[in-house]
Amino acid sequence: MDTRIDPGKHPYCARPWRQVTFLSDGTAVCACIDAARTNPLGNIHERTFDEIWNGPEYRQLRGLIASDQIDAVPICQQCPNRISDGPADRSKVEGFPYPTSLYLESVAACNLKCPGCDREAIEGNRDGKLVMDMDAYKKIIDPLSPNLTYMEYHLGGENFMHKQWPEMIRYAKDNNPNVFVLTSTNGHYFRNTEEREALVNCGIDGVIFSIDGATQESYEKYRVRGKLDLVLDAMKGVIEARERLGKTRPLICWRYILFEWNDSEEEMNLARQMAKDIGVDFFAWHLNVAEADYSSDRYHIGSPHLEEIADELWDNIQYSVQLPAVYDPYSDTTIQHTSVEA
Repeated sequence: MDTRIDPGKHPYCARPWRQVTFLSDGTAVCACIDAARTNPLGNIHERTFDEIWNGPEYRQLRGLIASDQIDAVPICQQCPNRISDGPADRSKVEGFPYPTSLYLESVAACNLKCPGCDREAIEGNRDGKLVMDMDAYKKIIDPLSPNLTYMEYHLGGENFMHKQWPEMIRYAKDNNPNVFVLTSTNGHYFRNTEEREALVNCGIDGVIFSIDGATQESYEKYRVRGKLDLVLDAMKGVIEARERLGKTRPLICWRYILFEWNDSEEEMNLARQMAKDIGVDFFAWHLNVAEADYSSDRYHIGSPHLEEIADELWDNIQYSVQLPAVYDPYSDTTIQHTSVEA
């Protein structure tokens, strides 16, 4: 079972028409795949968002895609997540409505040393600006808010290292209460009641805890420097804070990347039981899509075993947490989503 988009099968991508990604230094890139900033499309410190969105870099990128030359952009050749649908008029390269989806990196640094993240490439391509300032953040959020329906508050670093993360999330929600805000974290924060309640009260809709193992020995092989007990306690503490405060958000997901050392039936069953005991809302397996010699031998694209866990794969369950019905100006249709009661 193919669980991701194969770039070779989709020579077109709609991301430059409907989504924008901003790095900690204020640079816009086409998608989260470009955490190393290989194809910068403008900087919010130097231009307004409108000047970036309809600027020469974006126009050139859209033009290449519209003329079926997407592979002329090196980063696009590597992207496993091309959006194959798009605006009715692909030939139009400027003057579009603002994007409905935003990926935002408030911090490029990280407290862990996961081998799948090229820290040198990420942190070395931010011109020394590893932390986004609030002024730049507001210059991004303010013009996007009216059209924004989805925001991912994470990318190349651990965003909860930002000292103003509660204010950032609250600012986005105050500007548009209907925007669905999702984040991913390695979970080494939220160590006390104050931090856990801040996460519950900031307005964020979903939090993914990245925990790739059910034992410390297995977990730390990828999450180098990580402490499993600390992360599990933080995740449980956030759920308890949510219940104590009488809230239903944020929804909590334990996402587990499968590698060659953590994909045994025994460890996977242990992780399932731990997730159930803690009370997470969602538990999901995730495939290591990067080329690595430590990827799971049992579970990979084309593996006969993949069907056994299909209902638990992140690619198949992530849309269980969805937005209310929204109008999509790119396809002239209304997309019906299952609403989750707030």
